[in-house]
Amino acid sequence: MVLKTLFALLLNASLLAAPLSIGKNERRLFQTAKSAYKRGQYQESLQVLTRAFNLNDPRTPSGALFLAAYSFEKLFKWQEAETIYGILLKNHYKEANRMIISSYKGGTFEGDEDVPEKLWSAYHRRAEMLTQMLLDDQVKLSPKVYELYKKTALMYAAILEETDYEDDSYDTIGERIEKHENEIKAKTYRSGWFLQSAYVSWRDEIKLKTSTGQVIGLESTGEGTCLGGGWRYENDYWETSLNGCYALTSQTIGNSDSDASPVYFQKGVSSSAFIAGPSFLWKPGSKQVAFGVQIPFVYRQADYEAPVNTELEDTTVFTYGYLLQLDWRLTKWGVTTKFGKIQRFSSSFWSLGALYSF
Repeated sequence: MVLKTLFALLLNASLLAAPLSIGKNERRLFQTAKSAYKRGQYQESLQVLTRAFNLNDPRTPSGALFLAAYSFEKLFKWQEAETIYGILLKNHYKEANRMIISSYKGGTFEGDEDVPEKLWSAYHRRAEMLTQMLLDDQVKLSPKVYELYKKTALMYAAILEETDYEDDSYDTIGERIEKHENEIKAKTYRSGWFLQSAYVSWRDEIKLKTSTGQVIGLESTGEGTCLGGGWRYENDYWETSLNGCYALTSQTIGNSDSDASPVYFQKGVSSSAFIAGPSFLWKPGSKQVAFGVQIPFVYRQADYEAPVNTELEDTTVFTYGYLLQLDWRLTKWGVTTKFGKIQRFSSSFWSLGALYSF
């Protein structure tokens, strides 16, 4: 009971602070500014108000300050509006504001019917202005200031939650800040290394040249394991990586034309290839799934044996290709597959493997 009485006395003292003497001209200008605001002429409303009042004077009527702050809001000038609401709390509701903030921080605040609705409105609008500055990418805030604004906005919202304040749109403040922070995190690029191991398969063409000058096409089909890794630069929407692997394969080679002569066939030919290049991937709606393209450069060589009186061409190849790539990743492990065309290979290239990210 004593605390209630003390609170009421302090509140009345703050409301009875000596106001600025207002003459007929100031009242007329205030009505002019109010009419301009209602017509949507917010800049004009501010110009009239600043002719009639000093907005930084603690004795300036609260009505003029609220109207100025509303006009700044309509002009998307969050900082100027927040400053005006701060002046209102500091000069027009000083003691009431101090008592409410103190009891909130002490865990004893439960709302108070004796507080004028305009004080709750000032809390709401100042919290909204702080939130707008947090959400506006054009407003550059230091980490320290950002956390101060966030803490203050959430405090005002928590205070209003304990009152009978009718405008409950403040409920969205915490949710909007969290959503904005998650979006910033999603857009922020990060880098990391990964290892990969994949099964690879392709078919390329070798030429057999006889002593008579005849050229016979030979198809060489290979499959094996490709071990490697890479470095990626990514956010939750896009990924760029530079990756490669070294493949050891077994090749089977023979005539591409069954009617060609001489007949040539060889199995279990040892072959190796280095496949590396950049990948450009998009993550549509999920940071776990990414698809796009890789542009690999390929160096392939094999230990083919040429028959007597013949010569094998293209046993070593340096070329490039275009591959479609699809990755599916969990926190550390993932699956990757690639499919596409390697220039100078006679058929498609395909791989399926596992990823491990650091």
